[in-house]
Amino acid sequence: MFQWYVKHRKGVAKCYALIYLIACYLMLLPYVPEEISVSSGAEEIRLDAPVTVEAVHPSGVLETERESGAVGERKKLQCKLFGILPVATISATTVADSRVEAIGQPVGIYVKMRHVYVVGNKEISDMQGTLSNPTAYILREGDYITAVNGTPIDTKEELQEAVMASGGEPVELRVCRDGEEMQVEVSPVETKEREYKLGLWVKDDMAGVGTMTYIDRDGNFGALGHGISDSATHKLLDMEQGYLYPADITEITPSSMGSPGELTGLIAYGASMRLGTVEENCEEGVFGKVTGTADQAFEKRIYPIGYKQEIRRDTAAILFGQEAQVESYQIMIDRIDYSPKEKNKAFVFHVTDQKLIEKTGGIVQGMSGSPIIQNGKIIGAVTHVFVNDPTKGYGIFIESMLE
Repeated sequence: MFQWYVKHRKGVAKCYALIYLIACYLMLLPYVPEEISVSSGAEEIRLDAPVTVEAVHPSGVLETERESGAVGERKKLQCKLFGILPVATISATTVADSRVEAIGQPVGIYVKMRHVYVVGNKEISDMQGTLSNPTAYILREGDYITAVNGTPIDTKEELQEAVMASGGEPVELRVCRDGEEMQVEVSPVETKEREYKLGLWVKDDMAGVGTMTYIDRDGNFGALGHGISDSATHKLLDMEQGYLYPADITEITPSSMGSPGELTGLIAYGASMRLGTVEENCEEGVFGKVTGTADQAFEKRIYPIGYKQEIRRDTAAILFGQEAQVESYQIMIDRIDYSPKEKNKAFVFHVTDQKLIEKTGGIVQGMSGSPIIQNGKIIGAVTHVFVNDPTKGYGIFIESMLE
C-alpha cells in the first residue's frame, strides 16, 4: 500500500485538492447572492465569504423601473475563491442613492378580510339537547366562505343572517380553499333559543400591534417585516383593506425561554386618527400609504439604504420605542444568508444591550418591523424571535421590503 501511495502520490494529491475545491465551492454557493443592488457611489464590493468580487463586463441597461424609481446599469461580477478560483457570477444593478425615514414606533394595524374566514368548528346543542357538529369534515380552518345560496357575502353578520333565513333547510356555501373554489351543502341546526346555527367559529377582520419600519420619499410605508397570517395554519390572510392607527403601549410582557413576550396596547380607532392605509399583505410585511396625520405622529430619522452585501457580522442597532421616544439598542449580527428560502429570515442576530434585555427579555411579539441600523445605514428589520432564546431573532433585508 505504501509503495502504491509513493508511486501515485502526485495523483492522490491532485484528487484531494480537487475534492477540497469542490467542497469549498459547494459550501460557498449559499453565501453568494445571485443578484445584488449597488449604490452609484459604492466602492469595493465585499461579501461575508472568503471570496473576492471583480467586475467582468456591463450586460446592458436595466429596463424595468423599481419601486424606488431607480434605473441603472446592470453588470456581471465574478466571485473568486481566495482571489484565484472562479466560483460564481453575480448580476449587479447600479441604482441611484436612496434614503428612507426609519421609524421604529409601534402602530395599531387593522385589516378587513376579503370574505368570511373559518377559524374552526364546534358542537352545538339542538332542540332536544343532542350535540352535533354540522360542518365537521366539510369545512376546516383556513377556508373562506364567499357566498351563501349563490349570494356573495363579505361579513360574518351576512353569514349569520343567511343561515337564520334558511329556516333549517340545507344551505349551499361557496368556499375557497387553498385558492380553489368548491360548493358544499350544510344543514343548520335549530337550537333551544330558536336560532339556526352551523357550528362555526368565523371572523372577518383582525387587529393588533406591530412596528412601523420605514416611510419612503413618496409616502409609502413598510411594517412588520412579515405578513399577517393565521396563527394555526400560518397562511397569509386574504386582505380586502386595512388601516394604521396610533397605538399606546400599556404593558410589555417580557420574553423568557419557551415563552415569547408581547406588547399590549390601546389602539386609537377612528377615521380622523388613521395614520395610513394598508394596501398589501405579503411575506415581506404589510405595505401602503401614510396619511398627513403621520407627519406629526412619527419623528424623522433619515438613513440611506444599506444593501445585503454591505451587511457585516458585527455590531448593529435596533430602533424601537413607545410613541416618539425611540431608542437605539445594540445587537450583534451572527449569520447572513444572501439567498434565504424565507425572505423574512435572511440574517440572525442576538441582543447584547442589557437595557433592552431588562425591559423586554430580548425580542417580543409586536417588535416585528423594528428597523436595524448598521454603519449609518438601514439594513433591515426584526421579524421573528427564537422561542428557546428570546435574545436571538431573525431579520429581513430592507431591500426585500422595498421591492
